[in-house]
Amino acid sequence: MYIIPFVAQAAEKKKDGFDFTEAWGVTFASGVTVLGMILAAWIAYRAGRRQVADQGLIEHKHWRRQNRLEAYKQFMVATDGFTEAMDKWRTTRSTANAGRALEALAAAEAGIRLSGPHSLHPQANKVTKAAGVFYQALRGPVGMPGFVPPRRWAQLTRDVIDAQNAFIIEAAKVLDDPDL
Repeated sequence: MYIIPFVAQAAEKKKDGFDFTEAWGVTFASGVTVLGMILAAWIAYRAGRRQVADQGLIEHKHWRRQNRLEAYKQFMVATDGFTEAMDKWRTTRSTANAGRALEALAAAEAGIRLSGPHSLHPQANKVTKAAGVFYQALRGPVGMPGFVPPRRWAQLTRDVIDAQNAFIIEAAKVLDDPDL
């Protein structure tokens, strides 16, 4: 029969008509184990879903920041192109370069509007408007190359540079804040 006499006696004892054998203990332990496994699986499932959601959010923020950075760089390159065209106008008196540079600046401003945020739109618009006023001064009243007095030239240049600096300050704030 049983190797250990105590186990044999415990297996054969009945208390109030209920037969409590070793099988009940094993069954109870198995039940607790199954419940523990289900709880662990549920926790792992929730943690995995949360990790995927967090990773997706992080990747989206990184993608948005990279797109904004690229749009801001294009805008700055276009602004530099316009200032170079202004300088070339002094020697050539041709507004064609300045006109193309202003078109490139307007296209780059559209990129700023697409990439956002909204707080940067007015700054980019100020740069484009200052460049547009400068371009109109270069063209003269009838579309012919005009004469821009030195004081007016200095003021127009200062307006473009000030608008550009304000844009740079706002763009740096946007790029430094990961939640924008």
